[in-house]
Amino acid sequence: MASQAISFKSFVIVVVVALFFAAAAFAQELSPAPAPGPDAGAAGSVSSSVAIIGASVVLSMLAILKH
Repeated sequence: MASQAISFKSFVIVVVVALFFAAAAFAQELSPAPAPGPDAGAAGSVSSSVAIIGASVVLSMLAILKH
């Protein structure tokens, strides 16, 4: 009998929390936020990440071929 009371309390708590999150979601404004402007100098980070990925691929291929 005590187990049913505990599970009912747990169910009520889950429902209350779900209703709270649903109310918070509906309270937010429905229009999307504006996109941020591009950062100055952001193109340099793309080329450096491509260089790191390329070096990683080359080193992996060398390790595979050496094995």
